[in-house]
Amino acid sequence: MPLVYRTLASVPEDDGDLVAAASAVFSRWLSKRGNSGARVDFSCSGHYELSNRSRALVVRHDNPEEGLAFLRLTTESDKPDGVWRTIASVVVDPELSPGQHLWIDMTVDPAPREESPADQPRLDVMPPEAARMLLQEVAARDGAQPLPAGPRIVRGRDDALVDTLVSAIRAPDRRLAVVATGTPRDVTVAGWREAMAGALSRSTGMCAGYVLDAAAIERVGTLLPRGLDIPTGGVRTFLPAVDVMDESDHARHPRMSPATLDTAREGDRIRNWVGAALSRRVRETALAAGLPAPLAAVDALLAEETTDLRLRALSRGDRGAAGAPVRNGGAGGHGRTDDQGRVPSARHPGDTAGGGLAAVHERDAQEQLTQRLREEVKRQSARIAELSDERQALLAETADLAEEVDTAREQLRAARFEARWLRERVREEGLFRLAATPAPRDPQQRPPVTVRDLLDRITDGSALPHLFFTIEDHDTVHELEDSRKETLWVTRAWEALLALNDYARYQFDNPGSGLGFHSYLRETPDGYQVIPVKRLASQESDYVRNRGKLNEKRLFRVPTEVEPSGRVPMYAHIKLDIEYGICPRLYFYPHLGPGTTNRVYIGYLGRHLPVQQSN
Repeated sequence: MPLVYRTLASVPEDDGDLVAAASAVFSRWLSKRGNSGARVDFSCSGHYELSNRSRALVVRHDNPEEGLAFLRLTTESDKPDGVWRTIASVVVDPELSPGQHLWIDMTVDPAPREESPADQPRLDVMPPEAARMLLQEVAARDGAQPLPAGPRIVRGRDDALVDTLVSAIRAPDRRLAVVATGTPRDVTVAGWREAMAGALSRSTGMCAGYVLDAAAIERVGTLLPRGLDIPTGGVRTFLPAVDVMDESDHARHPRMSPATLDTAREGDRIRNWVGAALSRRVRETALAAGLPAPLAAVDALLAEETTDLRLRALSRGDRGAAGAPVRNGGAGGHGRTDDQGRVPSARHPGDTAGGGLAAVHERDAQEQLTQRLREEVKRQSARIAELSDERQALLAETADLAEEVDTAREQLRAARFEARWLRERVREEGLFRLAATPAPRDPQQRPPVTVRDLLDRITDGSALPHLFFTIEDHDTVHELEDSRKETLWVTRAWEALLALNDYARYQFDNPGSGLGFHSYLRETPDGYQVIPVKRLASQESDYVRNRGKLNEKRLFRVPTEVEPSGRVPMYAHIKLDIEYGICPRLYFYPHLGPGTTNRVYIGYLGRHLPVQQSN
């Protein structure tokens, strides 16, 4: 079951009884599902039907003599895309420091689908409301740092809050991200806090958020290096283990530039993709932070008891009407455990009604269990077929990448040989000092690895002077986020943009060459960037160009000095992937030569546009 959400926090012992506080929060949370949720009892272990498609399982352990208390609530919901489980755990153990801990996990057991893995929709993961409610109720901490339910305002005149933010950024024991943003000049601090609260709602419990006013930005800027700035109107995500003294570490902490964020806001209103983009690295960090070893041992114990609870309910046919509680524990023994520490099974009412009725119940239970096992076998078989298809697609992709790696290695070998040969010639000419001089540092920035980084480079305007971006809908670009192949797509898009920029530069440097982009890629001129020619599609099919709706999808905006109507058909495109599914494409229009603007226009970057097969 893939883990899709996790929050992990400690609570000071002087903050009160954590188990009692959590029980009250969980009760309020489940009560929103109706009377069946309100009847869940957290004082003992039990299994409850909340509806025909949802269940709640409670595991409770208490040992007053040793001061131990364990509570776990597991809710299961059957949805079209799979079985979603929210697992909330509370541990009070004097031997752990601090003595009170809570964590909430969310997992998804995906439903089998007929589509290929690449075609399957991404799961839309939102933190459980129980996490927000619990963080509002208790003084949760990430290590020694506060973990609030929503972003906090930091004003420059408040020394304590400025120190809290800087300490949180530098904290070596921090496990989750810190997200800090500077308030834009045209928005009030309170208004920007509300806007960022909405954007960070996808990250509740997985990060600590801070909204800075102008004075706070200035003060924090004097306490952190320039490479870790918090931009006005932008966002900085500080991942754990910040090394302020190591400049190479600064690039590890994502920065959403004000120019990128400006494309997604109107005043203090922010578009939804910002929250999705910010939550990506925040979630990756939270999921990568495994439980500490002592808590992992408790987690394994509670997981085993939850499984026992579920199996006992299934095997005894205990699933009754929706909302009817099915508790474990004999008469007068609710919540108590046997000598092995296990919760005793509930006595079924039918056990006292005679052997015949008991046999009927037993047979019904066996039939239900058999049917569930058949469904599980069917689901697992479908999953195996799914994984087999994905394996074949990955093998084809691996072969393609291996070919590119071999080509790159050969180019590297040739470049190293050429460098050695040139140094030898220089030495033969008697220029020994020049021959021993190391090459200067490559002035080019490292390539971007995320969609956010790519958009920052595009909107920067300095890295690609011969390109002009006319992409109208940035949502098509942001659709490439949160995919396991995001880094591959971004890398190939960047390589394509560098090649197009150098192609325009080559045409400017060699006005009489007459080389088209396809020929340019085949000739690979020295000193100019290229990409494998097989990634280029110079034209669309006749079918696409002659079908009105399909052709309209390829009409993209350009300046009026290029085309008075403001739009031209862009058929030439670069393939960023060969797999089915999103399979991104980059469409461009070269306007080069005498009497032109000498630019290449980029009109589209996003998922594969409709063609004959998908029309």
